[in-house]
Amino acid sequence: MVEYAWPELLRPSRLVFYLQHNTLRFISPVTRATQVMRREGARWVAEASFEPLNPARAGVLEGLLAALAGSVNTVRVWDWRREFRTGDPRSQGDVPSGPYSFSDATIFTDGTGLVVGSGNPALAAGAPRGALSIITAGWWPGTVAVGAGDHTGLGGRLYMATETVVASGAGTATIPIAPPLREAMLISAPLVLTSPSVPMRLVSDDEAANPTRPGRFTAITIRMEEAL
Repeated sequence: MVEYAWPELLRPSRLVFYLQHNTLRFISPVTRATQVMRREGARWVAEASFEPLNPARAGVLEGLLAALAGSVNTVRVWDWRREFRTGDPRSQGDVPSGPYSFSDATIFTDGTGLVVGSGNPALAAGAPRGALSIITAGWWPGTVAVGAGDHTGLGGRLYMATETVVASGAGTATIPIAPPLREAMLISAPLVLTSPSVPMRLVSDDEAANPTRPGRFTAITIRMEEAL
């Protein structure tokens, strides 16, 4: 199996992107009382439409679909609606070590530093497989670390923050996530906050169908599911 990168040239004109849960539900035929069991196997599902595509862009997409060979190979895809988190953007930049100076060249010489996020949020503690929250550090203190619905990449997989989380005064944040953590993660594992992606494969061998309108503009809609 080969994993491909998504071509930056291609952005969908319409998109469906959601987490498909894997639950089992039983309804009593007598009382209609319902029991629901949450099972492993929740996965990300996407349907992306590209229209209109000029010959050059159509060629790029059709070439990728041919390389994917139906469901054999995978491609890394992200939710184009949420390429960036809604939290404080100041945590995105690396912060140099002190001493810190002002524009008039005044500096701290007594060892005083500024309390800032590291710019590289990561796990502050290990997390077991199946965890529904992760403890992180490296955020700008006292501000929104992630907003509800923000996507985060961890260990090559994609997770959604289910609630808005404000970082503590020390720059830490416990983030509730979905789906449950795919695998155990070690402390200091980095978070991907910009265009976090997930490996996906085509759901059928017919995803490259390409109806073309007069004027040589092509329309292609593809369906994908997370490769588990």
